[in-house]
Amino acid sequence: MPLYQNSSVDSTKLIIGNVKIETAAYGTSAGGTWVNLGAGIINSFAHNITKYDVQAGNAPDPLEGIAEETVVFAGELIEYDASSLAAISCGAMAKTTGASGVTILNAGGNSTLTPRAFKLTNTRLISAVTATTVMLVYKATLDNGLSFTLKSDNDTDPINIMPIAITGKIDGTLSAGSQLYSITRTYNA
Repeated sequence: MPLYQNSSVDSTKLIIGNVKIETAAYGTSAGGTWVNLGAGIINSFAHNITKYDVQAGNAPDPLEGIAEETVVFAGELIEYDASSLAAISCGAMAKTTGASGVTILNAGGNSTLTPRAFKLTNTRLISAVTATTVMLVYKATLDNGLSFTLKSDNDTDPINIMPIAITGKIDGTLSAGSQLYSITRTYNA
């Protein structure tokens, strides 16, 4: 949001800009140890609900409910760090360290994905007051592996992007109604 708009928005409403992307072990609370995935951008965040309806016998109205819920977010990372990529991969990749500070990203052969927690944090200044919005997805896995198109070092924009897509699913260990994600807004007046 341009600076001239910061004083004209309703600061009592939820305002979300772009976010810092972090991940931690599944089960980590909002105060846990998080790995910052580096620079990037989130392009979409969607709470998907698959409905069902059932009508018993001669009942006048069908009953509607939720058959399945997921949260999907997608974006792009532009920093490539072996430990960050290993963390986001949910077990599909691993980082090893060689002599003299060499890091190696290994992939291939694992048959299971280990869910991770993901935290998306937006901090912005509104009318000289800091507003922070934290979106916490409790249990999620990466939808795709490492993917990027190499460019020439002499390209006018030589930075490669890595698209990511992550799907969060219901965490049955949490209370019903609070099992998929949370959005917390803090306005420091």
